[in-house]
Amino acid sequence: MKVSVDQIVDEGGGIRSFYFRPEDRSRFPPTSPGAHTLLRVTKGMMRQYSLCAAPGDRRYRLAIRLDPAGRGGSRFMHESARVGDVFYLSYPQPDFPLEPDRPSYSFFAGGVGITPILSFLYALQGQACRIRLCYFVRAGDAVPFEQEVRALCPQVEIFNSALNGRANFEGLLRGSQGDAIYCCGSARFVAGVQEAADALGTAAIQVESFVSGVKAGHLGEPFVVDLPRSRHILHVPSDRSMLDVLLEDGVDIDYACEAGVCRSCIVDVIEGEIIHRDQCLTEEERRTVMTPCVSRGRGRIVINSL
Repeated sequence: MKVSVDQIVDEGGGIRSFYFRPEDRSRFPPTSPGAHTLLRVTKGMMRQYSLCAAPGDRRYRLAIRLDPAGRGGSRFMHESARVGDVFYLSYPQPDFPLEPDRPSYSFFAGGVGITPILSFLYALQGQACRIRLCYFVRAGDAVPFEQEVRALCPQVEIFNSALNGRANFEGLLRGSQGDAIYCCGSARFVAGVQEAADALGTAAIQVESFVSGVKAGHLGEPFVVDLPRSRHILHVPSDRSMLDVLLEDGVDIDYACEAGVCRSCIVDVIEGEIIHRDQCLTEEERRTVMTPCVSRGRGRIVINSL
Protein backbone atom coordinates (compact mmCIF):
# COMPACT_ATOMS: atom_id res chain seq x y z
CA MET A 1 0.00 0.00 0.00
CA LYS A 2 1.32 3.44 -0.91
CA VAL A 3 1.38 5.69 2.18
CA SER A 4 2.78 9.02 3.30
CA VAL A 5 4.04 10.24 6.67
CA ASP A 6 1.33 12.34 8.32
CA GLN A 7 2.92 13.01 11.72
CA ILE A 8 6.08 12.18 13.68
CA VAL A 9 6.02 12.17 17.50
CA ASP A 10 9.03 11.76 19.79
CA GLU A 11 7.92 9.33 22.51
CA GLY A 12 11.18 9.40 24.51
CA GLY A 13 13.59 6.55 25.15
CA GLY A 14 14.81 6.66 21.55
CA ILE A 15 11.34 5.83 20.17
CA ARG A 16 9.39 7.85 17.63
CA SER A 17 5.84 7.24 16.46
CA PHE A 18 5.33 7.57 12.72
CA TYR A 19 1.72 8.10 11.65
CA PHE A 20 0.89 7.17 8.05
CA ARG A 21 -2.11 8.01 5.89
CA PRO A 22 -3.09 6.12 2.71
CA GLU A 23 -2.14 7.52 -0.68
CA ASP A 24 -3.75 4.99 -3.03
CA ARG A 25 -7.07 4.36 -1.23
CA SER A 26 -9.63 6.23 0.83
CA ARG A 27 -8.92 4.28 4.01
CA PHE A 28 -6.66 1.56 5.36
CA PRO A 29 -7.80 -2.06 5.80
CA PRO A 30 -8.94 -2.78 9.36
CA THR A 31 -6.37 -4.21 11.75
CA SER A 32 -6.63 -6.70 14.60
CA PRO A 33 -4.89 -6.47 17.99
CA GLY A 34 -1.27 -7.60 17.76
CA ALA A 35 -1.05 -7.20 13.98
CA HIS A 36 2.13 -5.98 12.33
CA THR A 37 3.06 -4.60 8.93
CA LEU A 38 6.16 -4.60 6.74
CA LEU A 39 7.52 -1.14 5.98
CA ARG A 40 9.62 -0.77 2.83
CA VAL A 41 12.23 1.66 4.12
CA THR A 42 14.30 1.77 0.93
CA LYS A 43 14.55 -0.48 -2.13
CA GLY A 44 15.20 -3.98 -0.89
CA MET A 45 15.12 -3.00 2.79
CA MET A 46 11.95 -3.90 4.65
CA ARG A 47 11.32 -3.83 8.38
CA GLN A 48 8.57 -5.37 10.48
CA TYR A 49 6.70 -3.17 12.98
CA SER A 50 3.62 -3.57 15.16
CA LEU A 51 0.54 -1.46 14.43
CA CYS A 52 -0.48 0.48 17.51
CA ALA A 53 -2.84 3.32 16.57
CA ALA A 54 -5.79 4.07 18.80
CA PRO A 55 -9.22 2.87 17.62
CA GLY A 56 -10.94 5.56 15.62
CA ASP A 57 -7.67 6.92 14.23
CA ARG A 58 -7.86 6.26 10.49
CA ARG A 59 -4.08 6.38 10.29
CA TYR A 60 -1.58 3.60 10.92
CA ARG A 61 0.98 4.21 13.67
CA LEU A 62 4.38 2.51 13.84
CA ALA A 63 6.63 3.09 16.85
CA ILE A 64 10.28 2.78 15.81
CA ARG A 65 13.19 2.66 18.23
CA LEU A 66 16.51 4.00 16.99
CA ASP A 67 19.10 1.22 16.91
CA PRO A 68 22.51 2.77 16.19
CA ALA A 69 24.05 -0.70 15.85
CA GLY A 70 21.39 -1.96 13.43
CA ARG A 71 21.54 -2.27 9.67
CA GLY A 72 20.12 1.17 8.99
CA GLY A 73 16.33 0.85 8.87
CA SER A 74 15.59 2.63 12.14
CA ARG A 75 18.43 5.09 11.55
CA PHE A 76 16.98 6.04 8.16
CA MET A 77 13.52 6.62 9.64
CA HIS A 78 14.84 8.69 12.56
CA GLU A 79 17.32 10.76 10.57
CA SER A 80 15.78 11.05 7.11
CA ALA A 81 12.00 10.48 7.18
CA ARG A 82 9.93 13.65 7.06
CA VAL A 83 6.22 14.49 7.05
CA GLY A 84 4.94 14.04 3.50
CA ASP A 85 7.50 11.38 2.51
CA VAL A 86 6.06 8.40 0.62
CA PHE A 87 6.61 4.78 1.70
CA TYR A 88 4.98 1.40 1.14
CA LEU A 89 3.35 -0.82 3.77
CA SER A 90 2.11 -4.40 3.56
CA TYR A 91 -1.40 -5.39 4.52
CA PRO A 92 -1.71 -6.09 8.28
CA GLN A 93 -0.33 -9.48 9.35
CA PRO A 94 -2.21 -10.97 12.36
CA ASP A 95 0.62 -13.15 13.74
CA PHE A 96 0.28 -12.22 17.45
CA PRO A 97 -3.46 -12.51 18.13
CA LEU A 98 -5.28 -11.67 21.37
CA GLU A 99 -7.41 -14.44 22.84
CA PRO A 100 -10.88 -12.95 23.39
CA ASP A 101 -13.22 -13.18 26.36
CA ARG A 102 -10.74 -14.11 29.08
CA PRO A 103 -11.50 -12.94 32.64
CA SER A 104 -7.96 -11.66 33.22
CA TYR A 105 -4.87 -10.73 31.22
CA SER A 106 -1.25 -10.06 32.14
CA PHE A 107 1.11 -8.34 29.73
CA PHE A 108 4.91 -8.28 29.98
CA ALA A 109 6.51 -5.65 27.73
CA GLY A 110 10.23 -4.99 27.37
CA GLY A 111 11.20 -1.65 25.81
CA VAL A 112 9.73 -1.20 22.35
CA GLY A 113 7.88 -4.49 22.93
CA ILE A 114 5.17 -2.27 24.41
CA THR A 115 3.91 -1.50 20.88
CA PRO A 116 1.79 -4.63 20.22
CA ILE A 117 0.72 -4.56 23.86
CA LEU A 118 -0.71 -1.07 23.27
CA SER A 119 -3.04 -2.51 20.64
CA PHE A 120 -4.18 -5.17 23.14
CA LEU A 121 -4.88 -2.55 25.80
CA TYR A 122 -6.98 -0.53 23.36
CA ALA A 123 -8.91 -3.64 22.30
CA LEU A 124 -9.79 -4.54 25.90
CA GLN A 125 -11.20 -1.12 26.79
CA GLY A 126 -14.73 -1.39 28.13
CA GLN A 127 -14.57 -5.16 28.65
CA ALA A 128 -15.31 -6.80 31.98
CA CYS A 129 -11.85 -8.23 32.58
CA ARG A 130 -8.83 -7.60 34.80
CA ILE A 131 -5.78 -6.20 33.03
CA ARG A 132 -2.26 -6.08 34.41
CA LEU A 133 0.80 -4.60 32.67
CA CYS A 134 4.43 -5.15 33.70
CA TYR A 135 6.48 -2.71 31.62
CA PHE A 136 10.28 -2.83 31.64
CA VAL A 137 12.48 0.03 30.44
CA ARG A 138 16.22 0.69 30.50
CA ALA A 139 16.87 4.30 29.44
CA GLY A 140 17.18 6.48 32.55
CA ASP A 141 13.84 7.93 33.59
CA ALA A 142 12.38 7.88 30.07
CA VAL A 143 9.22 5.75 29.86
CA PRO A 144 7.82 5.84 26.32
CA PHE A 145 4.00 5.94 26.18
CA GLU A 146 3.77 6.22 29.99
CA GLN A 147 0.71 8.49 30.04
CA GLU A 148 -0.95 6.42 27.34
CA VAL A 149 -0.53 3.07 29.10
CA ARG A 150 -1.59 4.49 32.47
CA ALA A 151 -4.78 5.82 30.88
CA LEU A 152 -5.48 2.43 29.31
CA CYS A 153 -4.56 0.14 32.19
CA PRO A 154 -5.25 0.91 35.87
CA GLN A 155 -2.81 -1.77 37.06
CA VAL A 156 0.57 -0.75 35.60
CA GLU A 157 3.92 -1.68 37.11
CA ILE A 158 6.90 0.08 35.51
CA PHE A 159 10.38 -1.33 36.12
CA ASN A 160 13.46 0.71 35.28
CA SER A 161 16.61 -1.42 35.37
CA ALA A 162 18.69 1.62 36.29
CA LEU A 163 16.56 2.09 39.42
CA ASN A 164 15.11 -1.34 40.19
CA GLY A 165 17.95 -3.66 39.21
CA ARG A 166 17.34 -7.11 37.76
CA ALA A 167 13.71 -8.04 37.25
CA ASN A 168 12.19 -10.81 39.36
CA PHE A 169 10.09 -12.46 36.65
CA GLU A 170 9.13 -15.41 38.84
CA GLY A 171 7.75 -13.16 41.56
CA LEU A 172 5.74 -11.16 39.03
CA LEU A 173 4.39 -14.27 37.32
CA ARG A 174 3.12 -15.65 40.62
CA GLY A 175 0.62 -12.79 40.57
CA SER A 176 -0.52 -13.78 37.06
CA GLN A 177 -1.55 -17.39 37.68
CA GLY A 178 -4.69 -18.16 35.69
CA ASP A 179 -4.30 -15.10 33.46
CA ALA A 180 -3.88 -15.11 29.71
CA ILE A 181 -0.23 -14.02 29.57
CA TYR A 182 1.41 -12.17 26.69
CA CYS A 183 5.04 -11.13 26.38
CA CYS A 184 6.92 -9.03 23.82
CA GLY A 185 10.43 -7.62 23.79
CA SER A 186 14.00 -8.53 22.93
CA ALA A 187 14.97 -12.19 22.58
CA ARG A 188 16.79 -11.99 25.94
CA PHE A 189 13.78 -10.44 27.65
CA VAL A 190 11.34 -12.98 26.21
CA ALA A 191 13.66 -15.87 27.16
CA GLY A 192 13.85 -14.58 30.74
CA VAL A 193 10.07 -14.44 31.11
CA GLN A 194 9.65 -17.83 29.46
CA GLU A 195 12.25 -19.46 31.72
CA ALA A 196 10.52 -18.05 34.80
CA ALA A 197 7.15 -19.31 33.54
CA ASP A 198 8.61 -22.78 32.94
CA ALA A 199 10.13 -22.86 36.42
CA LEU A 200 6.74 -22.04 37.96
CA GLY A 201 4.85 -24.44 35.72
CA THR A 202 2.81 -21.53 34.40
CA ALA A 203 0.51 -22.29 31.50
CA ALA A 204 1.84 -21.44 28.06
CA ILE A 205 2.42 -17.76 27.41
CA GLN A 206 2.06 -16.04 24.06
CA VAL A 207 5.28 -14.37 22.96
CA GLU A 208 6.54 -12.20 20.14
CA SER A 209 10.16 -11.32 19.41
CA PHE A 210 11.66 -10.17 16.12
CA VAL A 211 15.23 -10.86 17.19
CA SER A 212 17.08 -14.03 16.27
CA GLY A 213 19.17 -16.08 18.65
CA VAL A 214 21.90 -16.27 15.98
CA LYS A 215 24.77 -14.07 17.15
CA ALA A 216 27.36 -12.08 15.23
CA GLY A 217 30.83 -13.55 14.81
CA HIS A 218 31.16 -17.21 13.80
CA LEU A 219 27.83 -17.96 12.10
CA GLY A 220 28.79 -21.38 10.78
CA GLU A 221 31.06 -23.10 8.30
CA PRO A 222 31.76 -21.27 5.02
CA PHE A 223 29.92 -22.45 1.93
CA VAL A 224 29.37 -21.65 -1.74
CA VAL A 225 26.22 -20.32 -3.42
CA ASP A 226 25.74 -20.98 -7.15
CA LEU A 227 23.45 -18.55 -9.03
CA PRO A 228 22.79 -20.13 -12.46
CA ARG A 229 20.92 -17.15 -13.94
CA SER A 230 23.75 -14.68 -13.37
CA ARG A 231 26.44 -17.39 -13.58
CA HIS A 232 27.90 -16.07 -10.35
CA ILE A 233 29.58 -18.26 -7.76
CA LEU A 234 29.51 -16.60 -4.33
CA HIS A 235 31.55 -17.57 -1.28
CA VAL A 236 29.85 -17.08 2.09
CA PRO A 237 32.46 -16.85 4.88
CA SER A 238 31.90 -18.03 8.43
CA ASP A 239 31.29 -14.50 9.77
CA ARG A 240 28.75 -13.29 7.20
CA SER A 241 25.20 -14.25 6.33
CA MET A 242 24.16 -15.50 2.92
CA LEU A 243 21.80 -12.51 2.69
CA ASP A 244 24.71 -10.09 3.09
CA VAL A 245 26.64 -11.77 0.32
CA LEU A 246 23.65 -11.86 -2.04
CA LEU A 247 22.95 -8.15 -1.49
CA GLU A 248 26.61 -7.28 -2.05
CA ASP A 249 26.43 -9.15 -5.38
CA GLY A 250 23.46 -7.02 -6.44
CA VAL A 251 20.78 -9.69 -6.10
CA ASP A 252 17.35 -7.98 -5.93
CA ILE A 253 15.95 -9.52 -2.76
CA ASP A 254 13.61 -8.13 -0.13
CA TYR A 255 14.45 -8.51 3.53
CA ALA A 256 13.01 -7.28 6.81
CA CYS A 257 13.61 -8.90 10.20
CA GLU A 258 16.99 -10.54 9.43
CA ALA A 259 16.03 -12.99 12.15
CA GLY A 260 14.29 -15.76 10.23
CA VAL A 261 10.77 -14.89 11.33
CA CYS A 262 9.14 -12.69 8.68
CA ARG A 263 9.53 -14.71 5.43
CA SER A 264 10.54 -11.64 3.38
CA CYS A 265 13.84 -12.99 2.03
CA ILE A 266 12.88 -16.57 1.14
CA VAL A 267 14.77 -18.04 -1.84
CA ASP A 268 14.20 -21.26 -3.82
CA VAL A 269 16.92 -23.88 -3.48
CA ILE A 270 17.47 -26.06 -6.54
CA GLU A 271 20.24 -28.24 -5.20
CA GLY A 272 22.26 -28.77 -2.03
CA GLU A 273 21.88 -29.27 1.72
CA ILE A 274 20.36 -26.48 3.83
CA ILE A 275 21.08 -25.79 7.50
CA HIS A 276 17.78 -24.23 8.58
CA ARG A 277 17.75 -21.74 11.46
CA ASP A 278 14.48 -19.94 10.73
CA GLN A 279 11.36 -19.80 12.85
CA CYS A 280 8.84 -19.39 10.05
CA LEU A 281 9.01 -22.20 7.46
CA THR A 282 7.03 -25.42 7.57
CA GLU A 283 8.83 -28.75 7.27
CA GLU A 284 7.39 -29.12 3.77
CA GLU A 285 8.72 -25.69 2.75
CA ARG A 286 12.16 -26.48 4.13
CA ARG A 287 12.63 -29.10 1.45
CA THR A 288 12.86 -26.47 -1.28
CA VAL A 289 13.29 -22.97 0.20
CA MET A 290 15.42 -21.19 2.82
CA THR A 291 15.79 -17.87 4.63
CA PRO A 292 19.28 -16.56 3.75
CA CYS A 293 19.26 -14.06 6.62
CA VAL A 294 19.94 -16.81 9.18
CA SER A 295 20.05 -20.17 7.40
CA ARG A 296 23.14 -21.54 5.66
CA GLY A 297 24.20 -24.14 3.16
CA ARG A 298 26.57 -27.06 3.59
CA GLY A 299 29.36 -27.21 1.04
CA ARG A 300 27.61 -25.91 -2.09
CA ILE A 301 24.02 -24.97 -2.80
CA VAL A 302 22.29 -23.77 -5.98
CA ILE A 303 19.53 -21.17 -5.73
CA ASN A 304 16.98 -19.78 -8.16
CA SER A 305 17.63 -16.03 -8.00
CA LEU A 306 16.87 -13.03 -10.20
